[in-house]
Amino acid sequence: MLATLHGMSARHEQTVSGAVPLGRGEVARVLGVEPPADAPPDGSKGKITGVTHDSREAGPGVAFVAVPGFRHDGAEFVPEALERGAELAVAERGVPGYPVAVVPDARAALAALACAVYGDPSHEMEVYGVTGTNGKTTTSYALYSILAGCGGEEETGLLTTAETIIGGERVDAIRTTPEATEVQRLLAAMRDSGARRVAMEVSSHGIALKRVSGVRFAGALFTNLTRDHLDLHGTMEEYYRAKRELFYRVVEGGPKLANADDEHGRRLAREVEGVTTFGAAPDADYRVESVRTEPRGTAFTLCRGAGAERRLELKTPLLGGYNVMNAAGAASLALAAGVDDAEVARAVAGMPQVPGRFERVTARGAGEPGFEVIVDYAHTDVGLEAALGVAREVAAGGRVICVFGAAGDRDGAKRPLMGRVAARLSEVAIITTDDAYSEPPEKIAREVESGADKGACEVILDRREAIRRALSYARRGDVVLVAGKGHERVQHLPGEDVPFHDATVVGELLGELAGESSERSERSSQGA
Repeated sequence: MLATLHGMSARHEQTVSGAVPLGRGEVARVLGVEPPADAPPDGSKGKITGVTHDSREAGPGVAFVAVPGFRHDGAEFVPEALERGAELAVAERGVPGYPVAVVPDARAALAALACAVYGDPSHEMEVYGVTGTNGKTTTSYALYSILAGCGGEEETGLLTTAETIIGGERVDAIRTTPEATEVQRLLAAMRDSGARRVAMEVSSHGIALKRVSGVRFAGALFTNLTRDHLDLHGTMEEYYRAKRELFYRVVEGGPKLANADDEHGRRLAREVEGVTTFGAAPDADYRVESVRTEPRGTAFTLCRGAGAERRLELKTPLLGGYNVMNAAGAASLALAAGVDDAEVARAVAGMPQVPGRFERVTARGAGEPGFEVIVDYAHTDVGLEAALGVAREVAAGGRVICVFGAAGDRDGAKRPLMGRVAARLSEVAIITTDDAYSEPPEKIAREVESGADKGACEVILDRREAIRRALSYARRGDVVLVAGKGHERVQHLPGEDVPFHDATVVGELLGELAGESSERSERSSQGA
């Protein structure tokens, strides 16, 4: 069992539905400023029992925090929130004619109020944060599998891009790291379900936008850093600093792991006290050796200790060198936290397929098509190159057919890089629409296409039709990789959001194509 479990406080008495009520004194302490004279009162009625940054959710007992957004200043919605009955309005500036608690940082205030209302749930559990550009979700799943294996699903929570698991129940996720109110609500739900440990995927957005402020981290892990999210951070240096911030939030003595095979991981180990490393590098504290592909996954050896005299043989159903590092990172963090070797080995061997992360998809009742179809979240040139590399291994002589796109309203410089990678590593590359947001899909596709040789990529903007075309091209032994959306169930297009889940669409199309093939065979036999 985890060595750090001993001495934990008793389960909090408050439930998520029965939040910790905050009176005027508590609000002043949490915000660091006195609230307006009439909100909230000190009596039993009118106390704060909820907090939101969405004015549409404001009402009696709720504090509305006006967060400055990328397009609108939340202070514009203070009147609406108060008219809806909000107990308190908090903003970074006053709003003429309306009582407002003015604070220097609205996001920090939102996080602080959320922590207080939900009773600081992370202080009663061990929350392990996983950050980096690629591999966060898979590493978090691997860590969850290990922690649940030694403590039980009912005592283990998971919060990732793909889904949230509370007491064994799965809930679809909204974003990698949800807003501070949602983070605290989910952690409180885990605590109240009996969870004692949580594996949590932590994005740079979550750190920079203070969505995880107030979360007490028992340990942290860094996977790698490649170009992404520069639309928010501006530079790679600022992007790195956001990731590094997580490690400063780990409790004293808590395990901190960084990937020694990544230059930013090595830098992290130099700059933050107490960081140990994992990877294939000869000087890694947890060193990966003897990686070998097996019929049902990958096996490798994890060495540690002075002279690497302690050796742990691990097998994972996951494929690819990058997934070896994801599993090795999770295993290393768990070992550093005190999990027994045998429990780590058993959990890594039994971890399930991760939704949208090199996920194999089949058609129900449609028979075996003779080729593999993989759905993966790869949405950067580095992630796409890694996924296509594994697809090439799986193809083993067959062709690799890739369907991919790039997101709109994001770092445009990576678009031609993705086109170049797809054209180089696949026999058939089809550029389609990802999440275009407000940008024209045609513009994005042409920018992606500009990175490849002329004629190397086909452009089909309708994502369903692009997937259908790829599947129709596939023959026995081929691998079709549908990249970019992974687990996500909504496609963000100019003017509207539409339901779209790659794995579901692939399954439907495989069934349709199988039916069409059967009809052709029947007509052919009748004609004969």
